This record gives sequence, structure tokens and C-alpha cells, in this order.
Amino acid sequence: MRIGFLSFRIAGNDGVSLEARRWKTVLERLGHRVVFVAGELDVRGILIPELHFTNPQIYAIQEAVIKNHKSYTAVEKDIFSLAGKIEGELRDVFQRYTFDHLIVANVFSLPLHFPLAIALERVITELKLPTVARHHDFWWERQSYLKSSCFTFFQRYFPPKQPLLTHVTISSLANSQLIKRFGITSHVIPDSFDFKSKLASIDEFSANWRSDFDIKPTDIVFLQPTRIVPRKNIELSIELLKKLNDPRAVLVLVGDPSDEGLEYAWKLYDLTKKKNIRAKFIGHRVGSSRAIKKHQRIYTLWDCFANCDFVTYPSSVEGFGNQFIEAVYFQKPILVNRYHVYKTDIKPLGFAAIEINGKITNKTINKVKHLLNDLQARKRMTDNNFKLGNLHFSFEALQQKLKKLGF
Repeated sequence: MRIGFLSFRIAGNDGVSLEARRWKTVLERLGHRVVFVAGELDVRGILIPELHFTNPQIYAIQEAVIKNHKSYTAVEKDIFSLAGKIEGELRDVFQRYTFDHLIVANVFSLPLHFPLAIALERVITELKLPTVARHHDFWWERQSYLKSSCFTFFQRYFPPKQPLLTHVTISSLANSQLIKRFGITSHVIPDSFDFKSKLASIDEFSANWRSDFDIKPTDIVFLQPTRIVPRKNIELSIELLKKLNDPRAVLVLVGDPSDEGLEYAWKLYDLTKKKNIRAKFIGHRVGSSRAIKKHQRIYTLWDCFANCDFVTYPSSVEGFGNQFIEAVYFQKPILVNRYHVYKTDIKPLGFAAIEINGKITNKTINKVKHLLNDLQARKRMTDNNFKLGNLHFSFEALQQKLKKLGF
């Protein structure tokens, strides 16, 4: 098949972009041709800047409705005007590439881009284009949307009740909520990773990682592999290092601090100074591929995982748990806050982690110290996690699920 894969952006290390690239790899292994269509790309594809939610006109609508609580009627004209322009561009691309199937990531689940949701549904209907709508997270999971006056609009388009759409959620919790709220049943396909890859080894390039960031070979690196946004609860990672009180410990944050504004990143930076812990904010040196820019090495997220000793994952909310699976692949011990999907979809499979319930206790610290000091205990944990990850979240497992979708 010729498959179009559309999202706001397919760039960087956010979960939607990572999974888009993984689905493309697996679909191509099945013999299909996949073309990315997005408002931002760091890989080959069709770039339509108007698809990105940071486009100035789109962002202005979002600010007016979600943050400034304007009524939907105040922006309705602008929404449909922009939808018409985007609709024309999408129709042209879809007809030119004659897609047999379309995959859409998050466009119909988060109201980040009102005009795109309208335009896309129109074109899907007009061209009778079978579409898989993959939902990473939903609007009702975020307080800013729950306070909005646009519930009627949300219920119409996020997601639309469209017979050409096959819905995919990434957790059993999301599936149950979709059924409860909209009467729509979805296929549950969680995040994935290529457990057969060779990314875990340190090579000539990644061997420079520690020295580039002034980290000693004997230092203990705690990796915070998430984006820098409030729901990631990164204050708990800082508290962990404070209570651990080990001069060798250093917290490395790899996320892009500008993703949802710099306020939270500055708050964390100030907190690391106040708590007097060692922290490295290296998001500007982490990309989707290795490079040399301005005489500096740009590393991948995988280089960061390969060089760390421990992964901190204290999020209060996750759609599933991309970074959890990645830590499992790299065979690193994990500290995890017991967020809802972890409790329902990950822990029951048998995975082992140091679990917290929103607090870093003395018991937490003792468990971390035990794993750092006991190589055999650490290896037993990470080896077992790897076996479970390979069974449930590998590309081979994903391939079987995609076949059931008709691919």
C-alpha cells in the first residue's frame, strides 16, 4: 500500500514523533511505502508548515480559546477560513500521492489545531480514504481543555464519529474512556521499541558523551529522558538526588525546555541551585540524529541512555510510557511514579522498578542505593525487564498488531 502518515510534527524525541518513525519502519518491513506529512519534519517527507500547532495563526486561536476563554463563536470565522486553506493543500497532496490508506497521529485527540481537524475530516470523507486515527492522549486528560467553553466543538471533532476512521489508543485506560465518552471502540497498540537493534552499545562517537558534558567516568548519571513540562514531575528527580546526597550523582535532563514555554525549565534550574545538586540541561545538544554543529557533537537520546546509570521517570500522567520501554531496552534500573497507565498496563506484565507514590521517601533512597551497590540485583532486574519488553513491546509484537489493522 501507499500510506500517508500525518501529524502536527514528526521531529525530535517526543513520543508521537518517535512512534511515527517506528510505525514507518515496521510498515516498510511489511512491504508498504510510507510518506510522512507534517508541519515540522526532521526526516524526509512532505512539509506543510500550516499543519503545525505553533503556526502563528493557529497558535493565536488556541491562545484565545483555551487560555483567554473566548467563546467559540468569537473565533469560528477564523477557524473555518484557515480550515478551507488547509483542506486545499491536503487534497492536493493526497490526490498527487494517491494514498491507499492514511494514518493520523493525535490530530483527532488533542484540540491543538482546530482548523486541521475540520479540514482533515472533510478530505477523508471526500476522497473516501480509509484512515487509522492513533490517539496518544486526549483533551479530557488536561485541565486547560476541561476549563474551555468549546465542549461542543471538542465532541464533534476530537474524535469525529466517522465511519472511515479506525481508532487506535495506546492503553486500555484510554480505550475504556473512549468507549465511555463517545461509544467508540479502539484497537489498543502500546508504544514500541526495536529490541533487536544495537543501540545500547557505546561506540567511538558516544564514548565522548561524558567528557563533553563534564561528567566523570565514576559519576552516577541519573537520566531524565522526558520533555521538560510540569506533568513530568521533574521536581521529584531533583529531590531524589538531594536526599541521595552523593557527590558522584548528576541529573541529566535531555528534553527541549521550550516545548510548552520556558517557565517550568527556569523553575527547575533554580531548584537545582537551591537544592545544591549537580544537574545538566543538555536538550540543545540532543537531536533525532547525530551531528556536528558549531564544533560541538549533537547526540541522540539513545546515546544518553547508553551512557546513564539510572533512569528517573516520575511523571504524574503518561499516555503510555515511551521512556519506560526505552529504559527497559537499555537495561537501566528505573524509578517510576505509579501513574495510572503504569498500574493498569505495564506493572501487571511483571516489570520491576523502584516505585513511588508522588514522594521520595527514605525507603526509596535505600532501594536506589541497593541497586547502585549490588550489581547482581541490578542485572536480575534489568535482564528480566528486557525479556518482558521484547515479548510485549518489540517491533515483532507491533508488526502483528498492525497486520490485524489490515496492513
